[in-house]
Parts: sequence; C-alpha cells; structure tokens
Amino acid sequence: MAPTTTEPPVVLTDSFRGVTAETIKLGFTSIDFQKFTETYGISLPYANYDDIVDAYVAHINGTGGIYGRMIELVHSHFQPVGPLTAEASCVELAEDHQVFAVLNGFAGPGAESVNLCFPGTYDTILIGGKPTPEQLAQSSAPWISYDISLGRRGRAFVNLLRETGRLDDLGPVMLYGANVEYEPVMADTKAALLESGLEVPLSIANPNTGDEMATVAFLEVLLERARSESVSTVFIIGEAEYAMTYLFGLGNEFTVLILNGDSTNSWMDSPPQGIESAGQVLTNLSFESSEDPNTAECMSIVEPALGVEVLSPNLLEPGSTNYWAGSMDVCQSFELFRYVATAAGVDLTNDSFRAAAEAIGTFSITGQPFNSIGPDKADARDALALAEWDRENAVWIALSDPINIR
Repeated sequence: MAPTTTEPPVVLTDSFRGVTAETIKLGFTSIDFQKFTETYGISLPYANYDDIVDAYVAHINGTGGIYGRMIELVHSHFQPVGPLTAEASCVELAEDHQVFAVLNGFAGPGAESVNLCFPGTYDTILIGGKPTPEQLAQSSAPWISYDISLGRRGRAFVNLLRETGRLDDLGPVMLYGANVEYEPVMADTKAALLESGLEVPLSIANPNTGDEMATVAFLEVLLERARSESVSTVFIIGEAEYAMTYLFGLGNEFTVLILNGDSTNSWMDSPPQGIESAGQVLTNLSFESSEDPNTAECMSIVEPALGVEVLSPNLLEPGSTNYWAGSMDVCQSFELFRYVATAAGVDLTNDSFRAAAEAIGTFSITGQPFNSIGPDKADARDALALAEWDRENAVWIALSDPINIR
C-alpha cells in the first residue's frame, strides 16, 4: 500500500493590525448621497452603498471568509466636495478602528487627494481610487485599484484607437489639458500619438481653471493657432466642462476625443450644454452588462438584498435610482481584495499582501474581462471599448467590443 500523508492543519494567528485568528477588519468608504442632496440641494440618482456592501460581506462570510477568517466591516461616509469629511473618515478608520485595509477610497473634487492618507500617513492598505506614480512613491502600504489610472489612460486610449483602426481618421491633433496638473498625462499621450505616426502640433493646458470667461478667451486664441496648423481633432485631457461646451457649439469643425470616458456616464441623465449640435465625439468606456458571468454573479448577490432588479445605466428610466454604479464598485472592490488576500496566505500582513499583488498577473473581475497587476502596475483594468455619442438618442453607443489595451 502507498504511504498516506495528511496536510497539517491551518493555524491562524493575530498576524497584523486588524487581522485576528477569527476576523479581518475592513473599512469601506462611500459618498452619503442622501446627505449630499439634503446639504447642497442637488439630487443625484445614486443609492447609498451600505446595503450593497453588507450583502457582499455576508456573501464572503457565508462562503467561508478568507481562510476561515470572517470579514468585520466598518462603514465610513464622506462628501465629494473638499477634503474635510474625507480626512475625518481616514482618521476614523485608521486611528479609531485600526482596520487592516480600506476599500473604495475617496472621489470628487478635493476629496480624491485624501486617498494618500491611508497608505501614506497610516500605512493602511487601500483598494480603490486612481493612484498616481507620485502618490504610490509616497505610500508605505500597498495601494491597488480595480480601475484604470488617468496616468495610463491616455496611452490606453491611443492603443484603443489604433486597434479599432480609427487613428488614420483623426488628422493633426491638439491636446488640451483642463489644468496644468494634467501635463504629465498630456506628455505621455502625446508620445503615444507621435509613436503611432500622428501629428501633434499643439499640447497646451488651461491656466484659468474655474473661470469660464477666461477659459473661453484662452480657448479662442488657442483654436486660431490650431486652425493655422490644420488641426482636425481636439483631444481633451481632464474635466474641461467650459471648453467642451464651447467646442460642441462649433458643430462638426473638430472631432472631439474625451479621455476619461467613465466621467461621461452621467451624460445620459443630463447631456452637456450644446452637445446636440456637436460633431463627432469619441471616448473610451467600459460597457458593462449583466450577461458577463462575473457581473451576473455579482447581481445574484446584490439583487436579493436590495429587492430590486439592478439595471445598467443605459436601461434606466429618467429619474430612476441608479444601483448599478454602487454594485459594480462594491463587487469589484471586494473581488480584488479577496483575490489578493487569499493569494497572500494565512499569514496576512502588509508585506504578504504586497507580494501577492505583485505576483498576481492577469485575471478577470465583475465587468472587466482583462486585468493585470504587477510590481510596476497598481491599476488593474485593461479593458476598454470605443464609444461615440449618439446625438439623436442621447446615449453612448459602442463602436467596438472590450479590447485588452494593456
């Protein structure tokens, strides 16, 4: 008879701050949309995330946790206007609750910069946000994101245009930055365009951020230079509302490329001024569908807890509550964390989590078939689709399937 062997039992210990033999304490940050409406009188269509988060935590714990450790979840809310509530949330989770990791992070003007508080100030793992190379260099704890960073997105968009055969239609391109903070992204995007054989006679950032009249005056002068250089495409880097409105009013004089397509999802609820008369407007999006197996599993967890069918934004009736955005953020956050934490093994620490993330390679998660993380790549998403704005129906239409633009 062949000799028999038995695996030694898994021994769990209190391996790190926020990790005991029985539990892993996590924080989840999210916008309090209800309070936002009450405070600022602006009604946003999104539901608060708490019920969705609780449903996914119950799913993890109901399926064995992570090596038997159950998730202990702490909710923390913030407002996406300035850093004050985000800073308070960071202190609450890192100092008061001593969590092992934080999921989702902060978003919104002034709040997003506070993300560094977790991995930089408090040596606490962060899953979410859009880390820049400068922020990663200041982080002592691992910081990874399920999304694609703006710093990498410019080159990714150029790759997408090349893969879909659209580069040759653009002609000379002018890069327009919403503010000077986007200049590193502009430089990388320009390099990618030049490497692809395109002319980029102008690449200039707006020095008048927040001033509509000054922005329009600056753009008028800039466009005269663009016309003299035979520019036919304006590539917008950053959130440039005033500039986009002005360009849309010019009709089909220029093709407009918009770098961060995810920020344009709200156009289907409230299209920007003048878009009905614009020429061709292209962007890069992730078209999400419940037909994707990972997304279907996500919805099978979320929908019973909410008691509603979660519809993608393009299927929502005007005025309906958007549960889709929260469901995607929650599922992607927890899937990525669970995937890496499981790979880190039973001795869960910052160091073992970092080693697992750097070795993880390629994988798929809810709504994103192509992802990768490595020693020099903290943002996972590699899948984008080319989209064009349909003026008649006020929706984005896909011009391509999701493409791996890594």
